[in-house]
Amino acid sequence: MRIGKPRIIVLLMLSTVLASFIGGYLIASMTIAHPSTITVVKTVTETSKDRYWNAAKDLLDYVMSWVEEDRGLRFNRNVELVVLTREWVIKHWGLGYLNLTEVKLEEELYKALFMVPESYNLTKVKLGQSGCTVAASADNTIYVVKEYFDPSKRLQAGRVLAHELTHILQGAYFKIPKGRFHDERQAIRAVVEGDADLVALDYFLEHGGKAEARGHEEYFDPVTSIWLFPYLYGREFIQYLRELGGWEKVNEVYLRMPRSTAEILHPEKYVEGWEPRRVEFATKVGEDWRILSRDRLGEFFIRQMLRAHLPMEVAVRAAEGWSGDLIEYYERGDERLLRWKIMWESREELEEFLTAFLKLLEEVNAERVGENRWMWDGRVIDLRVEGLSITLIENFKIEH
Repeated sequence: MRIGKPRIIVLLMLSTVLASFIGGYLIASMTIAHPSTITVVKTVTETSKDRYWNAAKDLLDYVMSWVEEDRGLRFNRNVELVVLTREWVIKHWGLGYLNLTEVKLEEELYKALFMVPESYNLTKVKLGQSGCTVAASADNTIYVVKEYFDPSKRLQAGRVLAHELTHILQGAYFKIPKGRFHDERQAIRAVVEGDADLVALDYFLEHGGKAEARGHEEYFDPVTSIWLFPYLYGREFIQYLRELGGWEKVNEVYLRMPRSTAEILHPEKYVEGWEPRRVEFATKVGEDWRILSRDRLGEFFIRQMLRAHLPMEVAVRAAEGWSGDLIEYYERGDERLLRWKIMWESREELEEFLTAFLKLLEEVNAERVGENRWMWDGRVIDLRVEGLSITLIENFKIEH
């Protein structure tokens, strides 16, 4: 995880796994909850430099030297170590970091796209994950949480430090863009986390760890899989590049970041220079509608939407032909308007998605009331096919 300036990305994990500390903040087993962005406050204080701190610092110094050799990059400054307590983390990195407006909007979109039931409360889900931070990095500082980070378990703790130290090197050597769209941000984060994850795996295997089975999204619900995408598929993308040309080839990716999850899922597309198409709507909505969101969701998001109700293999095949999309979400009082235009590589790919999506509507018991119109849960759903694009239009009201 990389702490930005002045924001921090903290890896949150399921508390049941943290208790046993399996896989070193679950780089191995991937049994983790989603990473979240929170603000770093100025009240960070270091616990006394006791035996624990000295043991953690000794391991940190060793792993620093090892990471330099493995990654081929040198630290330009000393790396500081700060030990935090779980109580401190809950107080400062817990309940206060959520933007409730953004969370509510995210929840509305998941519900509109058939991914979660009406009773789903995303705020409650995110708040329930507070206080489960193991380690994080910012500038030239590593933060570890005493209750969850055990320096005496040098294999697992060293793996955590190797991951975080790689983030520090990334900040020193590369300029990492923010990305305009959800899809692009996911791809960029997959590079960042995948790079750190691969270095951490190198450390783990070289120090006696055994190769483990790699978990993918089928182990998680669709919403959690979306949050976890950078950790689920980033390492495979970076491994693909390293096999082509070593760490030098990986370094080059920071000069031309992938722009979509499609490139992470299919790294050959990135290598070939493939890029997603720019998608626009031909018409505008009425002036009385206020736009809430305008975004590109990408292949992986579409896969998760489909697999919420369809078999995994069907969702994967139906989403693979994606070549670009644009989603807009509007409000007018308690009314909502969603329109989502998705482009496909070929007519065959479009038809495969359309077949899957119609099956999804059938699975959620949507009622067909016209040639291209359905009713579902008080929502009016229209589908329009034009050329290589499919446009989903949905009208409904929000209950307060």
